[in-house]
Amino acid sequence: MRKSKLNKKSKLKVSKLKNKLDIAFSFFIRKRDKKCFFCSNPATQNSHYWGRANMCTRYDEENCDGICGGCHMKHESNKQGLYREKKIAQLKIEKYNALQKRAESICRLTIPDYLKLLDKYTLP
Repeated sequence: MRKSKLNKKSKLKVSKLKNKLDIAFSFFIRKRDKKCFFCSNPATQNSHYWGRANMCTRYDEENCDGICGGCHMKHESNKQGLYREKKIAQLKIEKYNALQKRAESICRLTIPDYLKLLDKYTLP
């Protein structure tokens, strides 16, 4: 019984840390890029080239781009079309391939990992 309660508390803490980090990281990317990756509109959202479900690239700056809402809706389901071409042009093929390799890896972040990333991306 006791072990179960500890796991629930730990999962709850990780969930809260992940939510805070998602907000801070998204703000960082939007502030970094300012303009949409595809057009000249302001970057109002953070687009993950390789999906957020993969923890190895979820908080990877090379995997994310500031993007406007319209372009996010337009390109989200076509990551192997124009988005791929622009991502390769942005990173060059060697870095793109390294990013893809990271995206195909399996990672699990710990509470100290989340805290370190929060320190990095949270504004003072």
